[in-house]
Amino acid sequence: MSSVKEIQSVRNACRLLEEVARQQPTGVSDLARITGIDKSAAHRLAVTLNAAGWLQRTVDGRWYLAPGLLAVLRKSSSTSLAESARPLMEAARDATGETAMLVVPEGNRLFIADVVESSHTLRVSVTVGSEMPAKSSSALRAIAARLPAEQLQAWRRVDPELTEEALQATRDREWGVNDNEVADGTRAVGAALCGADGVPIAALVVVGPSTRFGRELMAPRGELVARLADDWDGR
Repeated sequence: MSSVKEIQSVRNACRLLEEVARQQPTGVSDLARITGIDKSAAHRLAVTLNAAGWLQRTVDGRWYLAPGLLAVLRKSSSTSLAESARPLMEAARDATGETAMLVVPEGNRLFIADVVESSHTLRVSVTVGSEMPAKSSSALRAIAARLPAEQLQAWRRVDPELTEEALQATRDREWGVNDNEVADGTRAVGAALCGADGVPIAALVVVGPSTRFGRELMAPRGELVARLADDWDGR
């Protein structure tokens, strides 16, 4: 065991940041209760992190991660995640001939972390780093179906159709579906990539034009992405 003493204030700042990331936007009272840090100390830490550009404050006094910090975190985490998931995307693309994407949740939004494009002239093209529509997407449905109940509320504000019945149907299939619901003329299937704790951290998605990606292909392709996600060794 190291003989070097910890700096308690730094440890508390790390704990506070972790809880803001989980609960954002959230107030000091809730942060103090969850972390066990004294309320006045939690407030001082939040103000300090705000001055450092790591936290921002809503008009009603709640805290959330600053966009600048999110950009740094997203770039570093997405790079390592994309590297571990790229073999899955390539396998999905090669098996289906369609574009494969790695989609990551951030707060109550979804971002495209990596893409392996179809070789077809007519294909769905997306930009790495761009935000994608979350409502009705196969990615959100796959991720939401695996989330703990306490994390679902924020996503249900984004997509009220994430009912328990709909989520159970996705759990039973083990993959999410988007049948021309996000963009006319496209279909997609997606499966959640989960960490060691079973909580989803991303989704593997196959998307293509509906003229080629017929409804009869949704089940076999959904089962494919589910198998690939289940075999992912990046967790």
